[in-house]
Amino acid sequence: MKTSQAGSNAGAFTLEYLTLKSVSAPEDQDGNRKRYCGIARADKLLGLNWDENVRAYLGADDEGNKRKSTLVNLAIRDTIENRRDLFPILNSGMVIVARQVTVEDSKRTAVLERASIINGAQTKGVIAEYFRDHPDDDEFPSVNFELIITDDEELVGDISISRNFQTKVEALSIYGRQGRFDELERKIQTINPEIKLRKQETNFGPGYLDTEKLVQVLTVLAPQDILLPSVERNKKTPETQYRVYAYRHRSRCLRDFAMVMDDSKRWSDAHKFFLDAAVDGWRLYERLKAEQFFSRLRCVKSADTNGRKQVAPDGVPDGIVFPILSAISRFVKEVNGHWKIAVPKTFPWDTLFQQAYTQQTTTAANNPQTMGKKADCYIALRGQIEMYFAAAGSGKQ
Repeated sequence: MKTSQAGSNAGAFTLEYLTLKSVSAPEDQDGNRKRYCGIARADKLLGLNWDENVRAYLGADDEGNKRKSTLVNLAIRDTIENRRDLFPILNSGMVIVARQVTVEDSKRTAVLERASIINGAQTKGVIAEYFRDHPDDDEFPSVNFELIITDDEELVGDISISRNFQTKVEALSIYGRQGRFDELERKIQTINPEIKLRKQETNFGPGYLDTEKLVQVLTVLAPQDILLPSVERNKKTPETQYRVYAYRHRSRCLRDFAMVMDDSKRWSDAHKFFLDAAVDGWRLYERLKAEQFFSRLRCVKSADTNGRKQVAPDGVPDGIVFPILSAISRFVKEVNGHWKIAVPKTFPWDTLFQQAYTQQTTTAANNPQTMGKKADCYIALRGQIEMYFAAAGSGKQ
């Protein structure tokens, strides 16, 4: 396929793509427009500007200084960190306008005249920021894009406004509006009144706790004998038995939580566990995210402090943390009618961390996303806990 709209290459951007298909409708043809859908490696799109987008990147101000991330940006970053293989499925990508195009299929290039991102500035901004912060990481995800070719300046503005107004209402906001997080928040605030849960997409910043992540953490910490709605029929598979799904299926965890809150009598054990374990579960998660033992791993975010590599507060990837949490669920038990994470003071944490390190570097081939999704890693860490119980002379808690 070779197609072009006449014009010079002044100010041109050469887009290297993986796939590109013409999807022009009859109305486009009548209006002298062209439309394409394609896929490109993320780094091949980072050179595009967003000058004609109604919304710039929200993660930085006009001078390039970082702002607190919005929920949308946090979700995009979470996908890059923990579910990169699903990025083109979970992220809608970018919409690009250009005045002219020359497509060379044999070279898999499209030369664009006066091109701009008009929807997807957050996607580009988060990707650019993440890979700038991780210069050793070159596994760029694939990104979807729609390319619109038109020289109608008024239409370009209309497209930018329209595409940015079509925003999906996330399940978090729906459940929050329905009050499904209220009981959990009240329970947490009896222990720490300053904690507020995110209940809608516009709740972001240091004053809010990531509700969706908290629900994932509680799901992976739930003991095997606590029944959850989505595992009722398949509770004997490794995926559900070790709560492997909690790492990447955020929506499944959130759906389970909503069902438990709606019918606390039917799911009484899960309901009580979610409320009882929320604060301690989140504290454990935050502790593991900053665990210094993993400072040797390249995938861990850290900084040099007085000549020593110091793990950042959120430095350890979830792909390493979640299998550890699954193993620690072996210590979760009811004490005087309340669920507790009852890890003995004498428990050798470094032995468990060493097993996690081994799983990350061998079984997962140094890819934390693989570790987070691989049941074998969860089983190996649980085995380490069972060895502890055996050495202590009891297989029971």
